Amino acid sequence: MDPALSKKFPPELQPGSSLRFQATQREQTETTKLANTVESVVLRAMDEADSSLRLGENACLAVISERDLANFVLHPEEVRILAPRARPRKRVEFALGRAAAHYALKQLGIETRDPVLRGPGGEPLWGDGIAGSITHCRPWGVAVVVKGSNRFAVGVDLETVEGIQETDISHLVCHSSELDWVRQGLFQERMAMIFSAKEAVYKAFYPLCRRYIDFKEVRLTWLRERNCFQGEFVAPFSPNVLPRETCAVHCWRQDEFFLSCVIQQLEGGLSHE
Repeated sequence: MDPALSKKFPPELQPGSSLRFQATQREQTETTKLANTVESVVLRAMDEADSSLRLGENACLAVISERDLANFVLHPEEVRILAPRARPRKRVEFALGRAAAHYALKQLGIETRDPVLRGPGGEPLWGDGIAGSITHCRPWGVAVVVKGSNRFAVGVDLETVEGIQETDISHLVCHSSELDWVRQGLFQERMAMIFSAKEAVYKAFYPLCRRYIDFKEVRLTWLRERNCFQGEFVAPFSPNVLPRETCAVHCWRQDEFFLSCVIQQLEGGLSHE
């Protein structure tokens, strides 16, 4: 856990001193680097969405590692979300995401004794007045939360090349223009970027439309000078999001991890179909 961020976490959820002592210098460095990367990307997304957003005030994030789970216990209702026969890896990843969610909510001043449940599309249910997103990519869990659930769409995603390279999914994920961009660089790395960016868009806009959003309902264009994708909607998601409207997907790479973040201000507020 980033030392700068851990000061904001409640003592009962922080890793014990013995765990901190046992962590290698490499682990501490990797955690700090990833936390700083997430903070940088989220800050850029916040600034573009609404200059009134302030990290630590009306928006918060959390980055945790598996070591931080030592003093974290899932709420019984969160445990019931998991299938009884869920594999150990799945259980750890789920716990990483929920722990990050509780850390972020606590920073925002929200009571964390209540569970963060799951909606029909797999989305986390934050409660009134909160928009947010969770991602986990072992050994990390990341959560971003923003006050103003009817004003913002929030999506965050963390991926690795290894996680998507087993099967070629480019024809399922990419428009021809996106595939041209992917082929102009390192194929697997750019595919990981595209996949992560579209996952972040899905997480951000699913609460508006409450339906499956196909990868090809969003067309991405890489803006090198801004280090982000411009996402263009090629299908209507909801009355709030119409074809040819755009959103920014801010991206960054940290070692083998690719991070994507969407924070989009909703002009008319969120209205469900």
